[in-house]
Amino acid sequence: MNILVTGATGFVGKALFQALLHQRHHLTCTFRKTLEDKGQQSEFNACRQVVVDNIDGNTRWSSCLTGIDQVVHLAGVAHVPDRTGKHGHRQFFSVNHEGTRNLAVQAARQGVKRFVFMSSILVNGSATTAGPFCETSPANPQNAYATAKHEAEKSLQEIASETGMEVVILRSPLVYGPGVKANFLKLLDLVYAGVPMPFGAVANRRSFISLKNLVDAVCLCLCHEKAGNRTFVVSDNQDLSTPELITAIAAAMDRPSRLFAVSDRIMKTGLSLLGKKGVYDRLWGTLQIDPSGIHTRLGWNPPQTVEKGIAETVDWYLNNRRHYIRQKV
Repeated sequence: MNILVTGATGFVGKALFQALLHQRHHLTCTFRKTLEDKGQQSEFNACRQVVVDNIDGNTRWSSCLTGIDQVVHLAGVAHVPDRTGKHGHRQFFSVNHEGTRNLAVQAARQGVKRFVFMSSILVNGSATTAGPFCETSPANPQNAYATAKHEAEKSLQEIASETGMEVVILRSPLVYGPGVKANFLKLLDLVYAGVPMPFGAVANRRSFISLKNLVDAVCLCLCHEKAGNRTFVVSDNQDLSTPELITAIAAAMDRPSRLFAVSDRIMKTGLSLLGKKGVYDRLWGTLQIDPSGIHTRLGWNPPQTVEKGIAETVDWYLNNRRHYIRQKV
């Protein structure tokens, strides 16, 4: 197939690019900068390369979409500094909603058969209290990022009904794996440094998905005849508590986990007073996913266990950390 991948140099995009290349698809990839600027030219020599400066409601995609059968839309804004205020909220909607809708409209006009969109489980909410989220759970976005993703989903469904282009929506939890950044990388740093952490009494449950498992699900959704015009929630199907996750990371590093217990009430009050309630929600709260829908309809099972996924992530982390230390010395 001829496939367009947006966000190919991102965390998920790089891994998906390699998987699709291995499956011998013909790939067109979009980039924000030239690959010479990014220092990644040789890595993407096997695809047609198109530079797209900005993604919003006015982006022209015609040079990318000629002859394309399938689109995987990964590009988007995930983090905007709190100091940007309303401008930051506007950026979420401009890129993640209007940019997605614009790409889908042009893709449908160009005869693209299927459009796979990477959404977020945060569309359903930031916590589960009455059982895991599944495909039929109501939308309940709690922030601008999740709301913009939800609006993008609704626009895609409208476009699908009006044009006949098939749309597949994947809602994912936190993704980890080699190359991970943001909060998961910070957690790796803390465990490696042996920093004592107050999570010993946390009894939550959280769903995650390894990079390999997510890429496998995306590849299946591109080709499976029963995936069209469906929304799927995906995870490793092995939920962990925060202390279980830290213990697993520490074991893979061959280091002590250094957990101690502080009551939930004290931590919630303290973090709320510091304006960090979001930190409490992520580390003490429960957010579970039931991925049985994609298993029932498409026969998908995560090919990688949590243990293997964490081991691969830690191996990448240790190898890159050692390289960094050698460079500094």
